[in-house]
Amino acid sequence: MHRWFFANEREECVVREEPEDEGVNTEDEAEKELRKIVYTDWPFCVTTETPLQGNEYMAITGNCDSLGNWDPKEVYLMRAVDCKCQCNCKCIKFEAKVRIPRNKDIEYRYCIVGYDPLMDDVIIRFWEVMITPRIIRTCHNMLKDCDAFGKIDRDALEPSVDRGWVTTETIVQFKIFNAPFYWLKQTPRLLYIYIQPMFETPPEQCLNQGSEPVRLTLQEAGRRSTAPTQQNLRIAFTEVANLNLTEKLRFQPKNGVRCGPQDLQLYHFSLSHPLETFYRIDLYTYAYKAASDEPSYHYGYGFIQPEELHDSEGELRIHIHCASTHRPLIEMSLQYLIIRPTESITCDMSLTYERYWREKHLPMDIGHRGSGCTYRLGDDVYRENTLFAFKRAAASDADMVELDVMLTKDAQVVIYHDYTLTFALCSAWCVEKLLEDYDVMVMPHEHFNRSRLMAMGGRKRGDTIIVPFDSFYYEELRHVQPLRYVSSAGGCSANCEKHLQDQMPFPLLSDIFNGELLSLPPRVGVNVELKWPQMDTRGRWQDSSSKPTFDRNYYVDTVLDVIFRCAGKRRVMFSSFDADICIMLRYKQNYYPVMLLLQGPDRPLQFADQRVRKLENAAYLACIMELFGLNFHTTTLFKEPLILGHIKELHMQSIAWGSEATDADIRDKLKRCGVIGVTYDRIDQSNQIGDELVGYIYCIDSLATRNHVKNLIETEKMIKCAR
Repeated sequence: MHRWFFANEREECVVREEPEDEGVNTEDEAEKELRKIVYTDWPFCVTTETPLQGNEYMAITGNCDSLGNWDPKEVYLMRAVDCKCQCNCKCIKFEAKVRIPRNKDIEYRYCIVGYDPLMDDVIIRFWEVMITPRIIRTCHNMLKDCDAFGKIDRDALEPSVDRGWVTTETIVQFKIFNAPFYWLKQTPRLLYIYIQPMFETPPEQCLNQGSEPVRLTLQEAGRRSTAPTQQNLRIAFTEVANLNLTEKLRFQPKNGVRCGPQDLQLYHFSLSHPLETFYRIDLYTYAYKAASDEPSYHYGYGFIQPEELHDSEGELRIHIHCASTHRPLIEMSLQYLIIRPTESITCDMSLTYERYWREKHLPMDIGHRGSGCTYRLGDDVYRENTLFAFKRAAASDADMVELDVMLTKDAQVVIYHDYTLTFALCSAWCVEKLLEDYDVMVMPHEHFNRSRLMAMGGRKRGDTIIVPFDSFYYEELRHVQPLRYVSSAGGCSANCEKHLQDQMPFPLLSDIFNGELLSLPPRVGVNVELKWPQMDTRGRWQDSSSKPTFDRNYYVDTVLDVIFRCAGKRRVMFSSFDADICIMLRYKQNYYPVMLLLQGPDRPLQFADQRVRKLENAAYLACIMELFGLNFHTTTLFKEPLILGHIKELHMQSIAWGSEATDADIRDKLKRCGVIGVTYDRIDQSNQIGDELVGYIYCIDSLATRNHVKNLIETEKMIKCAR
């Protein structure tokens, strides 16, 4: 008996496997082109329990022209309809009919967008991030249940929804930590702060130009003219979160949020016109003897002009005036961070790995700086962060290699760990004495001398001169010559020169993804740590470094440009000790995961940033900013083993690093506790033999010592290639 299908019956279909191409065309190419594509007005329906705010719309994106081909600027807006459910639910329902082709499977996702009808601009507020998108197969009919936003299965406990990323809008963050108020003559009290972005418009032209101008008071003359209609249509979302709590970013209550001595309030603005936006700050407080049901009253106000936010980061001091008398009342300070879109990369909505981890995946072994920090084994020096080190890690079945990146003065992304280069003041005749403790490098005197090193920002420390890394051009670094190498396993061969070249310091980040220079297996991922010096609790820069010279946005954009241009399908993960760098990496792209690195608790000097100095604050920050997780030091996990369970409850992942992880038993214990990876040194060894060196030290040759140094280098190359 035949089975008849009707349009009012739900239909289950089995996806037919495509037959293998045997080289025989069943149809002519002309007939395929002439074959007409059938289109259908497909009904889409979705519900959400979260109420939408002004300028927020539900939308659809997918892999066909009518759904925008995953372009975040070409989404299809849906309309809100009355929910006719009989279960008295509080959900909001959206519907749309979209003309889609029926000759292929249609993949799609729902998203919540902010829409500016004046500029016809869209920003992605929230979107579904299931690893496999929703799908309409060619054999499906139109009768189906209404979808639930973020849930393939309506009974799922947690929706798979993440925040969007910056496309054309700009994110501005204000950090108001620990009640940063400077009281003039008033008694300190608890204040609540409400910040409202406002848009400036030109003043209205007077209709009667010949009449006598009206005299205005100083306060009236200083007011800006605003157009309420345009202001309501422009995209500006203001959210806030307390980093002492696990709550997500939320909209402000009408009387602001508490900014007390223990509060770490983070204000998060998504703006479509940041250069035309100024901010009104309103302060509220309660009377000293106020009853529990008595409302707060307006205490004072202040303004932030857009021209005051001129760099990617900074600190502002704002004058607050009394709300009733308009006299100067107090001063407050706040720090700001601006996240601008990266113009050189384009992200779509087809796929994301930002917070994806397959639970059945085994924990990863990650090679720290390749095969570990620089160490000496016999006469051989195994150098960190080189192509040779990454090859050894990959040959030892490493799942990922960890590397550090810095920018040179000409903005080349170089793999290097230290913030500075240390130059020895001794003569090049004495370089052999330094080989016992250091990895010695020689630089030509034609490019460097003591006077030039000091002019480049160098500082004399004892018998050395310390020069910031970002004071050097990449071409200058290429003149470096190491005095020690690793022996060639196969002796002298045609590949001997490449064997030595792979051990040279300062490779480019792009070299990692160059198959001709470094043929890493596709299974080996790359963990890119972005170096950015931190201020410690003494008010000094980390590891004898200095204030960075590059703008944060430019620095992150330069690294992202290399990754998106060269990485291809290789697994990449970002990490940094700097919280703002991690936040930028998270919101400038939607594809790669980002992890916040944390110091060990036993370190005598901790970072001054409260967001990473305290473990709970770091966990809450990573959760609120929707990072992939935290990268802990092993001593942290030994002292507070329950933190791993807390991280899991926050739907994040953990990676461990530290010198203790070189012990195989400790690595196994960490993996059993739930970390998804362990970063450790000498992944190519089971017995961890060798002596770790202090680090790099650089010497400058001279005309008198040139031949001596040249003989040392040539002898070393001959010995290491001849074995």
